Amino acid sequence: MTPPAPSDHLRDIYEERGRVEYAEPVVPDPEIDRKFAVVCDELRRLLPARSMLDAGCGDGRYFTALPALGPLPGRVVGIDIADSILRTARGAATRANVDVELIRANLEELPFADSEFDLVLCVQAIEHLLDPTRGIRELARVTSAGGKLLLTTDNRRMLITKALNAPRWAVAALAGKRRSRVQFEFPHLAFTRGELARLLADAGFAVERVRTFRFSILGAGAGLARRCNQIDARLPDVGIGDVLLVVARRARP
Repeated sequence: MTPPAPSDHLRDIYEERGRVEYAEPVVPDPEIDRKFAVVCDELRRLLPARSMLDAGCGDGRYFTALPALGPLPGRVVGIDIADSILRTARGAATRANVDVELIRANLEELPFADSEFDLVLCVQAIEHLLDPTRGIRELARVTSAGGKLLLTTDNRRMLITKALNAPRWAVAALAGKRRSRVQFEFPHLAFTRGELARLLADAGFAVERVRTFRFSILGAGAGLARRCNQIDARLPDVGIGDVLLVVARRARP
């Protein structure tokens, strides 16, 4: 009998998180949600594709973006670990008139054949796995030779955001309220460029480009967030943004 994937036992946490935090589909404003804007721009560059997997599709926001990015892939599939989250993703896809297959699955053990997709999207998911190495190997396994992976995760060297928020975090820590707003406990890792590049290379990916972007001020309103994003878009990438983004090609075996 095959043992369960490590993160399987986190499902109940994500089911409840889905009910509380992902109850309704969201179409982000790209001027305010910098990550959504950048991922959509990168995704546009990777289309068209015959088949696409959104591994950790969350509320389905990238399904809503697809019609404006280029020709729709012939097959679009999304997976997430919680049925509650997938229900929201289905609503998002339906509103966007995108035909999508949604499957409850753990990224550490994907229910697909080898080389099934020529484009794989994985946004802010691997940092929530108990075994991210296994998750990345699964992404490689289901990506066809020459296929592309667009992946984002948290950057350990998010130095601008750390500097901007350090005083507030220090006051909160002294008051014993540093984690007072945390509703759910689940894994939340971060990676350096080098660590992520090694994980991808070991899994059989050839990294084509890496970038970091975004900085944020906790509690910022829409106006300040928009201004921060405008500044970020003009800054050179020196590796200290919040989000680490990689585009990689599946090497031939």
